[in-house]
Amino acid sequence: MSIFLPNNVFTRILSSCFPDDLKSKVSFLPSSQITQNIESDNSSIGLISVMDLLKHKELFVSGNYGISFEGSLCNSYIYYFTEEKSVTKIGLSGDVSSVEVILSKIVFKEMYGSDLEIEIVTNLSKAGEKNLLLIGDENFNNERFLKGISFSEIMVDALSLPFVNYVFASGSKETLESFIKNLVRVETLFYDKVEEGRFDKNISAASEEYIKTNISSLVFKLDEQDREGINQILRLPYFHGMVNDIVEVKFI
Repeated sequence: MSIFLPNNVFTRILSSCFPDDLKSKVSFLPSSQITQNIESDNSSIGLISVMDLLKHKELFVSGNYGISFEGSLCNSYIYYFTEEKSVTKIGLSGDVSSVEVILSKIVFKEMYGSDLEIEIVTNLSKAGEKNLLLIGDENFNNERFLKGISFSEIMVDALSLPFVNYVFASGSKETLESFIKNLVRVETLFYDKVEEGRFDKNISAASEEYIKTNISSLVFKLDEQDREGINQILRLPYFHGMVNDIVEVKFI
């Protein structure tokens, strides 16, 4: 079994809580590459961006474990250099996935009626004064997140449900079921490590304190509200004419 995870502060702490026999099977990849890896290997597991399910309906999805954000703490923040209501173009930078590409277009259409033009920014230092949606650890360097707006808060307001960013998925039902059995104690270990400040690399004291204070709004063990959040978020592209069908998630 191979386990593919996106590389961010939350998933690195999470993987450190896995049983020892699973830790050695973990590989960190850009979020945009994980789904294609699990599709080519049915014995693998991936923590995939939820919007990848639009094009990969055949995957089996855990209805019990993933990463759901219910408050300001998240992996993505928006930084504005112009008035919000006048935004027509935004740069995406960091660990960009289908979640940010698709949902940013929908959110700005719903909030301001604007058709958003997206630009991928590969060099953050050259972003200049662009409106920016930044994904990943860079948000927690130099307390950058303090100047941003939480993408999860925007999505929670839009859905009136939790924002499930990532879900565990596999091409094999049996492989996924076997993996899930190993996660029973992981949630408790995860919160304990955060409370103890056991981060895997240095982040600023302010960022560490922010994560500790708000960690209860990050949910690893999903419930019915989270599953409904997954279903609703996957319906948004259909209602906006971006896809032709509503996805029926193959929860296990």
